[in-house]
Amino acid sequence: MIETLSAFWDFLKKPKLLKLSKDTKSLWRDLVWLIILDLLFAGIIMGIYYTLLHFEIIDEYVEKFDILKKLGLTVALLIACILAPLLEESLFRWHLRSKYLPIYFVCSTLALIADYFINSPFLKWPIYTFFFFISLIIRGYFKRMDIRKKVVFQRQSFGYLFYYSAIIFGLIHLTNIKDLTLSDPVFIIFVISQFFSGLSMGYMRIKYGLIYSILLHSIFNFIMILLEFFFS
Repeated sequence: MIETLSAFWDFLKKPKLLKLSKDTKSLWRDLVWLIILDLLFAGIIMGIYYTLLHFEIIDEYVEKFDILKKLGLTVALLIACILAPLLEESLFRWHLRSKYLPIYFVCSTLALIADYFINSPFLKWPIYTFFFFISLIIRGYFKRMDIRKKVVFQRQSFGYLFYYSAIIFGLIHLTNIKDLTLSDPVFIIFVISQFFSGLSMGYMRIKYGLIYSILLHSIFNFIMILLEFFFS
């Protein structure tokens, strides 16, 4: 436990690309302890939420679509444990070990953010078109950049990219909550647990590979779905 948490904390203090580890012993140890850590953190956040709700400090929010109630346990598990991890890890963690995918990731998510705040049906496509062309321009610039400068820049910017990806991963889950917007500070409660999970899954992606961040994501969702099924 101490070894896993210490290595995870050291990585979070200064995220950097790691050589993919093939140590199966440390892999399964890290996987187990990170799942436990994610569950503990989620439990603390849920405890804070229900405490604030009990004392009527915040308003109650519900999910837009409760897949467990609407589709049943089997379908909910298939979606949450297979489809969601494959899709979300590919979108939010695949680019972390890529040369040029981070450019498209950052530009596309900035387009989403701009679209959210501008909120104009007339400007929607111009916004996405603008950021698409920006991504092409930036990629062209990086392809012409001296290899040594490119490596230095990627090393220096990796920490920002890692945390940005986790933040976007947390924010995108706000779309699951009915009527909740960034204007209500309560959004932090719903985002922070997802953000923390994004950090642990990102760490697994960097240290062991994408398949293991998918596995961590899948197991975490599996446990959460079962807890909701048995205790709701």
